[in-house]
Amino acid sequence: MISFRDVLKLPKVYKTFVIAQTREKHRPDHWSVVRKKVHPIHKALDHFDDFYNQVFGKKWKEIRTGLLGKQKYVAVVNNYSDSSSICKKLEYGGALNIRKLFNLEKDYIEERYTESKRLRNLLKIWEKEKKLGNNANEAPNEEVENTNFENLSLENSLKGAEIDSDRIIDVRYASTSEVLQEFVPATELKGKEDFIPESSHYEYYDANTNITVKIEREFDIHFPENLNVYSYEIENDSSFKSPQVGSTEVFDYYLMDGGSILPVLALDLRPNDTFLDMCAAPGGKSLLALQTLYPSLVTSNDCSKSRVDRIYNVFNQFLFDFDKNFLKTNKVMLSQNDGRFIKCDPYDKILVDVPCTTDRHSLKENDNNIFKPSRIKERLKLPEFQSELLFNALCLVKKGGIVVYSTCSLSPIQNDGVIHMTLKKIWEETKMEIIVKDLTPALLQARCLYQLASPKLMKYGHLVLPCNAQNFGPTYFCKLQRIN
Repeated sequence: MISFRDVLKLPKVYKTFVIAQTREKHRPDHWSVVRKKVHPIHKALDHFDDFYNQVFGKKWKEIRTGLLGKQKYVAVVNNYSDSSSICKKLEYGGALNIRKLFNLEKDYIEERYTESKRLRNLLKIWEKEKKLGNNANEAPNEEVENTNFENLSLENSLKGAEIDSDRIIDVRYASTSEVLQEFVPATELKGKEDFIPESSHYEYYDANTNITVKIEREFDIHFPENLNVYSYEIENDSSFKSPQVGSTEVFDYYLMDGGSILPVLALDLRPNDTFLDMCAAPGGKSLLALQTLYPSLVTSNDCSKSRVDRIYNVFNQFLFDFDKNFLKTNKVMLSQNDGRFIKCDPYDKILVDVPCTTDRHSLKENDNNIFKPSRIKERLKLPEFQSELLFNALCLVKKGGIVVYSTCSLSPIQNDGVIHMTLKKIWEETKMEIIVKDLTPALLQARCLYQLASPKLMKYGHLVLPCNAQNFGPTYFCKLQRIN
């Protein structure tokens, strides 16, 4: 095709022809084309704005800013590298050991509770002495005259003071004390009875389903002594440098979202536990469990070969001589199975970190985005798929064992909604007894580093909220224990 300028250069005789001018389309990456196209990240943001604004109200604006902002990571020190020198290096760089932060916060909480308890006892004594003082202004009687006022000292009064036993916590079940109710005028604690809080924003399941759910409070999070995880303090958005290879030819630390360590801590791993990571790829949480040095067996499973290969690559980069020291000694097993249909010997601890809408990824990456038109059916079936994974995990865990369900989504349907559906199915179809563990008091020690959603929003679990000051998450997790 000749251009218009070329036509003008032609002899006059040829210019009598009618010239048909056509307009060429812009390139696919031209600004006008890109601006008009609606990408999956835009659909995701519209969906979140509509749904999460109803759930979180005024809080949504801050959460939204966090989701769209720079994600914050923590560094998990590799015990199979030069761990001591790595810890010193991170501390010299201004990073803080999360285990030490948790322990300091726990001590602070216990001190506040002890002081609060002492003040309550003193207040009772003061009220008693004030009452006796008012009686002294009345006409003297034989009882007052015979009173030994030397016994009204603070020390003697304290010996005879009546203690408000309703506020005392059973130390057999509490290591950090019942501090959550310290300044709350609560008249009844909900930890020792069948209790399901009401909520209005769950529409995926029947909220009126008459099932019995037992909820027990836990007052401490066990942070393994050998697990060293580092983070920068709140409002410090510094980034860790890329990990380096140490003397054992493996990387010195693993970078992961700060919210991701809480589901693993909730498992309460102990020495010689057998551990199954049901949806393990890319392998960060399995690696975190191995860094505790507790499990006798870690099984990392996922549904496709490509995902299992990702797990293998991570382990090979961080575990010294992985094939010989871990695979051949049966300390680690890699498996490729659909988690809904795994049949095996029972495990002590199981993590069900399910596929979800991955809210942060959905707002930033168009590739493999679950809000693509081609993945609509998959997205709508997510809660059912998640519930089937959790149900099978509860069937696989040993009696007395722990299952932790987790997502990286803010959706109450994929979070508490899935827990409710699964508990309903267990109640209807099996004889298993499942207890939901309320970690609200235990997570008080995490408030120094994490922003957690209000317990009023949660029916069963706990949610790490993204925010500008500390942009971890979102991470939802719920701890369940199988009794029989």
